[in-house]
Amino acid sequence: MRIQVREYEPDDADGVARLCVELGCASLTDPHVVDRVFCAPGVSAAVAVHGNEVVGFAQAQGDGLLQSHLSVLAVSPAHRRRGVARRLLQAVFAATGTQRMDVVTDSGDAFVRTLPHRAMCGYRVHPGTTR
Repeated sequence: MRIQVREYEPDDADGVARLCVELGCASLTDPHVVDRVFCAPGVSAAVAVHGNEVVGFAQAQGDGLLQSHLSVLAVSPAHRRRGVARRLLQAVFAATGTQRMDVVTDSGDAFVRTLPHRAMCGYRVHPGTTR
């Protein structure tokens, strides 16, 4: 059976949440949060599905013209190294309609370095840091 990459639908929220529990992604383990985040204005989201199981997902935001940002990209360990992450990234990048996408990673950059890119420095700012 082939893995299908397609636009996120609200019925995918439970599968995304289950995968996040498996991967330890604490911020997206509630299906209601997943649906709100993936359906928010300016957001593009895609899922990778094997049969009826969500085996990967990606979410990005963009201005619809120039700039976008990849917020999250995850693939089940059992389905990695098959091009799923690349297909998810391509799907959300295309859906944003932007010319460039920033990718920040906390899990190493081996995958990102395989993509056409220009390395830049960056930081993630959290509430309370701008006092």
